[in-house]
Amino acid sequence: MVVEHTEFRHSFGGANGFEELKKYMRMGNDFCKELTGVLTERADTELAYAKNLNKTSLRLQKLAKDFHGNLSDAWLQVSIQFDAEAEMHRSLGLTLHEELIKPMKILVENNNKSRKPVEIKVDKAVRNFADKKAEDYKYRSRCFQLVKEIEKCMYSLDEAQKGVAGKPPNSKEIQKIEAQISKSREQLDKSESKFHKACSSFELARQDWQTETLDACNQMQLIESDRLSQLEQLIKKISLQMSLMSKKMLKISDVYEHLDLNVQQDIRLACKKYGTGPTEHMMHLYDIYAENTKNMMNKDRRIESLRKWAHMFQTDVTAQVKARQGLEKVKLFSKENPNFNSNEADVDLKLESVRLLQILYETSLLKIESALAELNQQSKPVSEMLSRTSTTYDRQGVPCTSIRLDECELGVNTSVASAASPTISPGNCHTPIRMATANHYDGGGYTGGAESVVSTNLSSSSTLSSSSSSLTNNRHSYILTAAQFEKASHALYTANVAVKNVDSFQLNTYDSINKLNENHYNNSNRSLTDDDDSDWDDEPAKLISKCTAKFDFKSSHDDEITIQAGDQIEILEKRDDGWWRGKLDDKIGLFPSTYVNEII
Repeated sequence: MVVEHTEFRHSFGGANGFEELKKYMRMGNDFCKELTGVLTERADTELAYAKNLNKTSLRLQKLAKDFHGNLSDAWLQVSIQFDAEAEMHRSLGLTLHEELIKPMKILVENNNKSRKPVEIKVDKAVRNFADKKAEDYKYRSRCFQLVKEIEKCMYSLDEAQKGVAGKPPNSKEIQKIEAQISKSREQLDKSESKFHKACSSFELARQDWQTETLDACNQMQLIESDRLSQLEQLIKKISLQMSLMSKKMLKISDVYEHLDLNVQQDIRLACKKYGTGPTEHMMHLYDIYAENTKNMMNKDRRIESLRKWAHMFQTDVTAQVKARQGLEKVKLFSKENPNFNSNEADVDLKLESVRLLQILYETSLLKIESALAELNQQSKPVSEMLSRTSTTYDRQGVPCTSIRLDECELGVNTSVASAASPTISPGNCHTPIRMATANHYDGGGYTGGAESVVSTNLSSSSTLSSSSSSLTNNRHSYILTAAQFEKASHALYTANVAVKNVDSFQLNTYDSINKLNENHYNNSNRSLTDDDDSDWDDEPAKLISKCTAKFDFKSSHDDEITIQAGDQIEILEKRDDGWWRGKLDDKIGLFPSTYVNEII
């Protein structure tokens, strides 16, 4: 059982105990010094604030007296409260100086004076203890060395007296060894006498050191207790001052609350008199090297580059048009069918984003067409949008073209809050979620168009998925008619027109409506469950290769499988969108390819 000590003499023991206690006491003293500085800053701040506030009060009183009526009376009351608040802060600053800062400085000074003689006594005892310890070790080791030498000489004397190989003993050698032994014994007697005294002195020094240390710990504890008690009293004084200040501030606040003010009228006046007009919104357009005829480039390569980019922008415009049509149909279908639980605000935000992207691609396309017309010596296309563009260049000559957007083009609805960003876990950050449209350029290496908001933003798919989830959870209470199913299917397909594989990306949503339609036509009473056959169970899949999972992935749709790090998965299909179809424990489904390592 661990005993909790509450006294310094029991807690700061050992060879370094008092040194640690000295460090602690210095830390407490340094804390008091820093605290004195902080309180001084606070007091000076209060006095400076009171002085400036008093000047402000006098200035406001003079200003209020130059006017007449209720408004001038109200501001005159405000100036009086300014003066009362200034007096309150001045009183607080003076109190901090007199009742806190001065006592704190005296405390620090007394603390140093009380500690110094205690530390000197202990340091003296420590030095004496160290000296006696060194002396004890000196004679202790000397005695051990001399005994070893005598024993070695005695062994040599025995060997000499016996003789070597039948020869008589050598008397000279024996006399030499005996002389050496006699000399060592004399030295040993002296060393043992000194060792005897040194060891006793060492013990007395240790006792003195221990006594001084314990006494010093007791005195340090008294000093520390006094310091903490005074700090406690200072905190109570601060608490009292703050309480008095709060009561005074409540009275001042009560005066302010009864002032008659018209905020909306002031806001309308500020907008009318000081307003600078709406913010000018600028959209950054694409800038192509080949677009500027002043840039050095072969004419044929320039034309080829411009045509490639023109094809890309045309493809992008088409993708945004289809995406907008799909979103509009989803929005219309949601209005016609209240049970189709769609997030209309989210759809409106995506419609706005799609429209702005269409402006970006169309204006960039006009720039490319204008450059092609100039190269072919034809008349340039005339557009009001090009007249609102401006181009700047950096030091390296890199252009930056922007178009000024009108208020009608922005269409920003400030009353619609932006959707919250989805939470992304460390593992899910590897999941491929962006899928490009499958457009190709015949003359070059361009193989994919720009991504639509509908296909690149997970929240759009989650909107449709939540709608289908609502239908699935109420299969018995709501059944789509054939006409409603056709509208929903067409809307979902159009909304995902920019995705390579609509069936896999929106499988849950599309299948939910499809299953509801089947249930309606079959007139079956059985309840649809999550264990229905998947789309790929109709024919046996072929094994391509195998892979090992690097990260954990938890499925969130019926067409996915859950994998854990270390699982070996059979690969049945490699898709272009970054998702693979595989088999694990007799379950077939999709999983992100970035979560696995293929076994070659």
